[in-house]
Amino acid sequence: MAKSPELRPLLEMRHVSKTFGANKALRDVQLTIYPGEVHALMGENGAGKSTLMKILAGAYQSDPGAEIRIDGKPVVIGDPLAAKAHGISIIYQ
Repeated sequence: MAKSPELRPLLEMRHVSKTFGANKALRDVQLTIYPGEVHALMGENGAGKSTLMKILAGAYQSDPGAEIRIDGKPVVIGDPLAAKAHGISIIYQ
C-alpha cells in the first residue's frame, strides 16, 4: 500500500537492539505503523516479540542507538509511566 507523502507514521521504532548478557535478543529492529493500520507481531518462541513490546512499554531499555518516534517526534520511554503518558499500554499474554 503506497503511503501519501503527507501521511506521517503514528509510531516508529528504529535501530532497536537488546542484549541480555551474551544473548542478542534483538538486532537493529525497525517498526513503522501508520494511522489506521492493523499489525500482528508473530514469530517463533525466542524471536524477540515480547522484548520489542516491553521496550515500547518501558519495561525494558533498548541498547544504545535506538530511536522511538510518536507522531514524528522523538520520545524517551524510560519506564511504564512514561509509556502511559504517550498513550502506550500493553496487555501481556
